[in-house]
Amino acid sequence: MTTHPIPALTVAGTVRNGLAWLAASLLSGLTIVVGFAIVGGIEAGRLDPLDDEFLSALVPGSFFIGLYVAVLTVLPTIALTWVRRAAGWYGLPAHLLMGALTGAAAIQIFGFPLQYGLEGLPMTGFFAATGLIGGAVYWRLSARP
Repeated sequence: MTTHPIPALTVAGTVRNGLAWLAASLLSGLTIVVGFAIVGGIEAGRLDPLDDEFLSALVPGSFFIGLYVAVLTVLPTIALTWVRRAAGWYGLPAHLLMGALTGAAAIQIFGFPLQYGLEGLPMTGFFAATGLIGGAVYWRLSARP
């Protein structure tokens, strides 16, 4: 990871970062809903992403799950952002790592999938992947003016 000088803290930058985090949370919520729909469709033997029921539930479901993601990730995101700022890591890899760690840790803290042993690894990986998407969105909206 490359290091850069720490930019000054400004109100505009803080607001931009807050909005970027909210957008990242909402898009992570969309990823979770679509991912579970795909897995559920595969397990049911019927995968129709253009189903009327799915499409009508996509936006409100994604919004609800996205807000849930926002509530669960606010404190870890603030802590990891301060660590990342102090270390001077501003590149995409740092943001992807931050998102993946936040996603994987949040599901461990609130869902405990690894208490079931190796069966919990796919769920942990899934939430780490949604965190990767959130990290990429956050990087694009906050670190790249």
